[in-house]
Amino acid sequence: MRVLVVGSGAREHALCLALSRDPAVDHLVCAPGNAGTAALAASAALDVDDPDAVAALAADVDAGLVVLGPE
Repeated sequence: MRVLVVGSGAREHALCLALSRDPAVDHLVCAPGNAGTAALAASAALDVDDPDAVAALAADVDAGLVVLGPE
């Protein structure tokens, strides 16, 4: 499964760490991510406050699951 994690904080880092260990996840993207998530997942520039940009990125990476971290 291809997974997109949206956010750049410690919560998203923890999510990426857990997802990176899941054998069902074959591609992981964290946007915008941080230095820690960059070691675990692909990074992508993203304005997390723009729902159209989030939807477009999810479509671009063909995400089967999108996890929205920030409130």
